[in-house]
Amino acid sequence: MTDYRCVAIRTEDAERFRRAEKDDFGHRIQRLTLDRAYPCRHCLREASAKNGMLLLSYQTPKPQSVYGQPTAVFLCAHACERFEQPNTIADIVNNRLVSFRAFRGDGMMIYDANRIGEGGNYDPIVLMMFGRDDVAYINAHTAKAGCMLCHIERA
Repeated sequence: MTDYRCVAIRTEDAERFRRAEKDDFGHRIQRLTLDRAYPCRHCLREASAKNGMLLLSYQTPKPQSVYGQPTAVFLCAHACERFEQPNTIADIVNNRLVSFRAFRGDGMMIYDANRIGEGGNYDPIVLMMFGRDDVAYINAHTAKAGCMLCHIERA
């Protein structure tokens, strides 16, 4: 069995965004307080915007290739614990229609390894993808909007 981990936004970046007025692309960080939940990319949980949520553009560290792109992400406006559970698919991934995108170590996408998941329990999909030697990491995106949920790497 391949060990893996869902990788959240770094705590240093989350703290920096919470203090900032603009994201790394010069866009004004939106501050939401609606009575609904959004997927935080730091704790990787659904979080109520009643407690404050941020919406901003974020560039994932990988891939650093033609497939790397800024993506819209939500982030708790207050401090939250970073997701650090090995061999566990994060809540915000399990409760969505998800596009799992496989990449080689050089950042190039492996089209025939990509998968769409629906209905949760995505552990078998991730393990099957990592069963391929050429898959270095996976990025999980919302299948409808295309927003990055989290980076998944071998542990």
